[in-house]
Amino acid sequence: MCHFFSLKPVSKKEAPDYLDIVKHPMDLSTIRDKVRRMEYKDREEFRHDVCQIAINAHIYNDGRNPGIPPLADQLLELCDYLLHENRRNLSEAEAGIGSRNI
Repeated sequence: MCHFFSLKPVSKKEAPDYLDIVKHPMDLSTIRDKVRRMEYKDREEFRHDVCQIAINAHIYNDGRNPGIPPLADQLLELCDYLLHENRRNLSEAEAGIGSRNI
């Protein structure tokens, strides 16, 4: 199975060596859950987790599945594009989060 960016955490059954190789696992369902729980204080925390998915894709798949890391890079590029396109709304949301934590 190819682990380019998982919807769910990678299981030992799918990839027994995954957690030996990838020290900071991240997946889209974890990101979704963190968004729903409003755990991200700003867009950089969110982007960090998306970037971790891309990093993990390189760590695990370089040399095994060389077509996978470029797809993960595209995920990060799409994330950056959408963060940029929605920067005004995100700034307003981040300001609300900041005032809520005071």
